[in-house]
Amino acid sequence: MTIETRRPAIGAALAAGSIAIVLNSLALKAADLINLPTAKGGLLRLVTPWLSPLLGASGVARGWTAVGGPPPKSPTFQIGFHLAVGILMALAYAFVIERRLPGRPLVKGLLYALAVWLLNAFVVLPVTGEGIAGATHLTIAGMMWFAAAHTLFFVALALLYASFQDRAFRSSE
Repeated sequence: MTIETRRPAIGAALAAGSIAIVLNSLALKAADLINLPTAKGGLLRLVTPWLSPLLGASGVARGWTAVGGPPPKSPTFQIGFHLAVGILMALAYAFVIERRLPGRPLVKGLLYALAVWLLNAFVVLPVTGEGIAGATHLTIAGMMWFAAAHTLFFVALALLYASFQDRAFRSSE
């Protein structure tokens, strides 16, 4: 492959990431419908104490409030944060990670999912008081559902990104 064919397409990353995060969100919402708690909001809980002072000192928090932005504890903010993180993960995949992972898109998605799940399970959730993989407050079923929804995001992202990249490459020929 030439460098030209490997160059990440921001459009492919944004499209793939958008679809993948919607699938992930729907999978997590399905757990809510059957009253199965899953790991949610760990990253937001982790970064809030660090970012709040910076956002306050910079005036961003005041501006956010002035324009009527939802508070960080609101469901609207949490959903927005979840979607934004999904898009950022898609951009990271396209610009940094995809070319460094071995194998076909399915393998790349599974490897990316595993790496991020391990970081979440052994760093983010324990630091936020949830225990390893959320074991402090979740059942095995809740942990498994979260892992499956999480894996769905990364596998869908990798497969869709490859498909959109292939389509863009074919249309440019």
